[in-house]
Amino acid sequence: MPVFNELSLDKQYLINEFDGDQVLLVEPIMKTESCVLILIHEDVETFQWKKLTDEIFDIIEELSEEKSEEFDALFEEEDDFEDFED
Repeated sequence: MPVFNELSLDKQYLINEFDGDQVLLVEPIMKTESCVLILIHEDVETFQWKKLTDEIFDIIEELSEEKSEEFDALFEEEDDFEDFED
């Protein structure tokens, strides 16, 4: 079974952490000797520490740079619109 240590920093991944769990978009942003700090992209972005050896049920895919930029652009447009409303 894959583990969090297999995820590369500053890449985005679609994963199922547990069997039957919802698909999550996660981004490892920092590693220590034992843990990795994960940014979870949901309605509200959250940060969570995971042990490098914690198992992941399924790494569905690593997003290409193009898809990561496309995802980020979705929210930049929303932020720009909110700034315009103020």
